Amino acid sequence: MVSWSDGSDSSEHTLEYMSSASDDGTIKVPASIEDSDFEGPETELHVLCHVHGKASERRVAFEGIHTGRRFLCCAEKEGKNCGLVEWIDPSWPNTLENALSKLWFMYEQSKRDRTEDNLMN
Repeated sequence: MVSWSDGSDSSEHTLEYMSSASDDGTIKVPASIEDSDFEGPETELHVLCHVHGKASERRVAFEGIHTGRRFLCCAEKEGKNCGLVEWIDPSWPNTLENALSKLWFMYEQSKRDRTEDNLMN
């Protein structure tokens, strides 16, 4: 896990790749939101994508139990998704993960209900 305050070199840290894959076998990078405090290319840790050779990009997750956690991912917009994901923030406590999971479930259920209502009317 990367820590901003320990001042250690990023080469000491292990890159984490997402374990969930889509139907076609590509690695999924979490959905993210814009955050002016944590965006753009990573310049301090010098984490490079081993596939594309580019500096990683800063993002804030907006998906499931990772919502709000900062992470680094491959900056390549076109071509093959290499699946590079390195979490900056530690995992949330279990109680918060459970709450986030429930909120996202409720959101998805609400979307399904609205879609069904629209189809019936």
